[in-house]
Amino acid sequence: MIKFKQFHKMSPGIQAILFSKIEGRKWIETILPFAWGELCQVLEARAGIVVLKSPEEDSYYESASFGYGEDGFFYSFLTREGKHWDEVMSSDLPCHFPGKEFELFGKSGDAKVFRIQSSGKSVGFLLMEWEEEKGEIIDTFFYLFAEKIGKEWGNFPSRSAEPVQVQISSQPAVLKLIPNWEERILSLGSKKIITILGPSGSGKKTLSKWIHSRLQPGSPFLVLGSLPENLGKLEKALSDWGKEASRGSLVFLSPKSWSLGQQKIVLDWLDSGGFNGLVFFIDRNDAKEEMLPAFERMILKDKILLSGFDFLPKEILLEIANLLFQELAISQNRNGILLSSEALSSIKLRDFPSNFSDLKNLFLSSILRSKTREISLTDLGEENVDVRILDNEDLDLRRGIQALERQKILLATRIFSGNQIRMAKALGISRGSLQYKMKQLGLL
Repeated sequence: MIKFKQFHKMSPGIQAILFSKIEGRKWIETILPFAWGELCQVLEARAGIVVLKSPEEDSYYESASFGYGEDGFFYSFLTREGKHWDEVMSSDLPCHFPGKEFELFGKSGDAKVFRIQSSGKSVGFLLMEWEEEKGEIIDTFFYLFAEKIGKEWGNFPSRSAEPVQVQISSQPAVLKLIPNWEERILSLGSKKIITILGPSGSGKKTLSKWIHSRLQPGSPFLVLGSLPENLGKLEKALSDWGKEASRGSLVFLSPKSWSLGQQKIVLDWLDSGGFNGLVFFIDRNDAKEEMLPAFERMILKDKILLSGFDFLPKEILLEIANLLFQELAISQNRNGILLSSEALSSIKLRDFPSNFSDLKNLFLSSILRSKTREISLTDLGEENVDVRILDNEDLDLRRGIQALERQKILLATRIFSGNQIRMAKALGISRGSLQYKMKQLGLL
């Protein structure tokens, strides 16, 4: 194998990248950005980037760049999972992208891309642009440089602590709100009607989904947010809903807001055996002045009471917070990210009026923004925005679209360090549209 020492007039920067005593993460974070610029200059490149995979999660970041200026540049044809991405990540030879066919940083010239491997796995790529085609000597530099980066990427230290193993489907964090929950849930196996009461954001719908998955696995789960005011239409709707849910579960939200006529229709329908599956009633734990005695007895016979965070022992709150954080990290493909002990402890001093909803938004906003493998107390202190994706049963299209847009823009902000030109190209919109959306969504 050819060594860089064989090339004359090697610059101090290139010597540092090959022979430095610094290794692993520190080498990539401190030596690589400096030496990459020198290598690009030595090879007379117009511009170039190094893109590497995060060792702790399934995402890629720009680790070093040269020649792009403050605005930077995003190579849209190298979008992850695209045809050319797959070509680069499977080729043992440099991939050639001529400027006549692909959008490059320069208006003319060509680009070469070479993948970086570590232990036989593709972990990133090198890209350089030139005004004109370069000879095979460049390929040799690319190979040796990629080999060095792959070696140091493989030297990243392993995490000192293993992540909490969360079984999201079998033990959601909301169960921590129920004393002796195992015995309590087991007793519901023979019940047909289950009422879940609690304050806003206490996980009532989440709990109903989990009970449904345990008692009626694989069957339909239908959430009903409102009832027709016309009683004749309500009777027909109940029949249709029963057929749609089959032997699964029907979930009625806010039954205490129903009129006496609506209560009577639903009560008679259930008494007549019009539905053979599970029925959930989900509401706040407060009184209602007008309620049919028989309907009240029905919905309060088998009930589960969930408390708000204000009434929890601090130890239980921290346990819930840790479980929820890991669940959200996994959902965002960042299962290697950790919550610092200081950040976790600060949860005890915070107010969460909407309980799980507020805590989930706090964590999700921080996870989407953070570039490091640990969420610090400072990260939690940043102003948070509403990035919660609505449940599948929630039909509020506008809120759902806004939450998804916020998540994608925050993710692009993290990956491209806030560079709006690269963010806009990655998101597939113009820079002006991006700025408009960020202002509209409260991100500017």
